[in-house]
This record gives sequence, C-alpha cells and structure tokens, in this order.
Amino acid sequence: MKYLSVIMLLLGASESLAVEVQQGQIYSAGTYIESAQTGIGLTIPQGWKGAWPQGSEMFVLESASLKANIFMTFEQGNEAGLRTLMSNPIPLDARTQLVPASTPKRTGNIYTANYSVAGAPRLTGFMAAQILPPSRGVAFIALSADAATMQQVKQVALQLANGLTVKQPVTGQSASRSGGKSEFYQSGDASAISDGNCTYFSSGAGSISTCD
Repeated sequence: MKYLSVIMLLLGASESLAVEVQQGQIYSAGTYIESAQTGIGLTIPQGWKGAWPQGSEMFVLESASLKANIFMTFEQGNEAGLRTLMSNPIPLDARTQLVPASTPKRTGNIYTANYSVAGAPRLTGFMAAQILPPSRGVAFIALSADAATMQQVKQVALQLANGLTVKQPVTGQSASRSGGKSEFYQSGDASAISDGNCTYFSSGAGSISTCD
C-alpha cells in the first residue's frame, strides 16, 4: 500500500504540472501537455519535440536524429470507420498519399498499419490509431525518410497511442485555421511544411519533399 500511495502521489503531481497546449509553441522532450478542447494529454517522448502549429489542427512531433515526423490527428468516428480509413489510400496533399502496405491489425484498443507513400517513394509510413469514448478517433501518422530507423519510429508512435491520458473535453473551444501556406512544424533546421500541393520535410542534415 505504501508503494501504491507513492505511485498515485507521483501521478497526481505529474498531471498538476500539465501544460495547456498552445499554438505556435514548441515543447521539449519530457513535457506533459494537455488539450482542454480534446480532453487528451500526452508526454513528449525523449529525443523528440512537439508543436501545435498556427493554422493547423494537427499536433506535430519531430525527431532530427531519426529523420521522422509524427502527426497527431483527431476525427469523430467509430471503429468500423477507422478500419475503413486505414484500409484505403489516405491523401497527404494534392500529389501524395499513404498507400496501405498491410491490413489494419488490432492489439488491445490500438489499430496499426504500414504504408508506402505514393509520390514520395523515399518516405515510409505507419499509423497507430484508436477510438476513444464516446466517438473520438485519434491517430498518430508517422513518416520517416530513413528506413533503417523506421522500427524505432513505430515504437514511439505506439508509445504515444498507448500512453494517452483522457479527460472530459471542454466544449465551446475550437482550433483556429488560416488559409494559404500552412507551416506544420519549425524548430531550428527541422520542419514539415505544406503549401497545399506538396509537403516538405527537413530533419537534421537531410530534407525531402513529396514533390521530389
């Protein structure tokens, strides 16, 4: 009981230190962030940074060392709809789409699938997704420019999907959106930017565009 009490105390302290996610802010590894709008919280993994970019409804994580990005998205839906979504091509922009390379697999509450990237053959994709009560779909879409580290990237996406905290969302809040060029993520020399036609990824010394 003593150890259980200590664990519960630590968990309570962790949530009390939660940061309400804000657009345009960059969050470093180990930061626990929450969104009142979605009722969802997560901890930024070690070796990664995260941001909710201005004009975007995605939360984006980036690892320069792994040359990878993970896009966190939210949609209303059910499990049947999620399986259908994951089983079909998913557009990323006007020229590029995720193409299923495996059928969706369910482990516990998490569905996973592998993807190739039509229009950007040097990228590989992976998705870990689930439906949260009552009908909130959350997905982590991982894109990597380095096939050698993709397995590590998949593990991070799964870690994020399995490590979510869920609370009752606060109604009456909505994400602002802007037209034109949308900057997904920018941190030093690492970025992921879409102009509506192409998506441009840059991590560390390497860069790639879906229009290359």
